[in-house]
Amino acid sequence: MTVDLNYLTRRTLAYMLDCMIVFSVIMLLLQWLILAPVRVYFGIDELWFHDSSNMYMYVLFTISLPIWIYFSWFDSYKSSGTIGKRLMKLRVLNQTQLTVIGFRKSVVRTLLKLLPWELAHIGVIFPVHMFYAENPDLRILIIIGLVLFIIYFLSIVTDKESRSLYDKLLGVNVISLK
Repeated sequence: MTVDLNYLTRRTLAYMLDCMIVFSVIMLLLQWLILAPVRVYFGIDELWFHDSSNMYMYVLFTISLPIWIYFSWFDSYKSSGTIGKRLMKLRVLNQTQLTVIGFRKSVVRTLLKLLPWELAHIGVIFPVHMFYAENPDLRILIIIGLVLFIIYFLSIVTDKESRSLYDKLLGVNVISLK
């Protein structure tokens, strides 16, 4: 089994670029410049975040959901790939027809792809956010998220077509345009 290091490097770089883009837009622009100054007007203060349910809903709607929309929109027929994939000359296609995937399939793919991160969010936030816990301990959902991330990576490295586990489940392939 030979690993195409060029493809693997480009796919990893595409993902890292996309993560930097969504971090910049969501955390720097949305969170710090827009939401931070106005949260107090909606009763969202430091004490409000001590409630794990409040914290999770805030993270879900202001971080996770915008990230899911970014990947779902750009990887579907609505666009020609995420910005990172376009820069690395990659495209997400249906395995059999070699056509761009539909928006619904892209949403499911995004949810599966980002499941490790969402599990980590839940693990950090519940039952008490680790930041507020007196003795924060390593939590099982954080470990499960990390293990799933490793499984996803290894599935790409060990598959003869370099497909991730979630891409195999959905009949999708990330192809090189070079």
